[in-house]
Amino acid sequence: MSEDKKKKLQATGLVDWPVFSEIIAMDEDEEEFSKSLIQTFYTQVEETFQKFSNLINEKNLEELSKAGHFLKGSAAALGLGTIATQCERIQNYGHKINFDNFEYPATATTTTTTSSPHSIHTSSSENNTNNNNTTTTPDESSDDFWIALIKDALEKAQDGYTKSKKALTDYYS
Repeated sequence: MSEDKKKKLQATGLVDWPVFSEIIAMDEDEEEFSKSLIQTFYTQVEETFQKFSNLINEKNLEELSKAGHFLKGSAAALGLGTIATQCERIQNYGHKINFDNFEYPATATTTTTTSSPHSIHTSSSENNTNNNNTTTTPDESSDDFWIALIKDALEKAQDGYTKSKKALTDYYS
């Protein structure tokens, strides 16, 4: 690999160079070994991201944690720290551990007003009974809280994956 490509990849900050360089060193024994590992990783990531989406819909925190642990290990072994960090978040949040003290993303409180189905519709609205439904931020006792944190980590992992894949594609081209 050219020195320019190496420097460009290092400059992205997406790859832990000491780890990744160990993988590249294996190319001396088997040509394009590192590239094949990366391509296998791409498949793992895409399959695991799909699994995350399904598990989020099911609100299956335990399986989300397991999938986060799995992908964290693969990413870390290749020196892809951005992805590994977000997968570590998923792993911990699946166990309801807020190890990084991440705060739930702020959401607007919304109020909706609906008419009671039993109201008599006559000449005035005085006879209507209104129900106010307020959506509030769930607390840590709610699975919805942990799912929201996992969604945030997944979004950041996906962004890191997209950027890493581009940087690695440029490196190997």
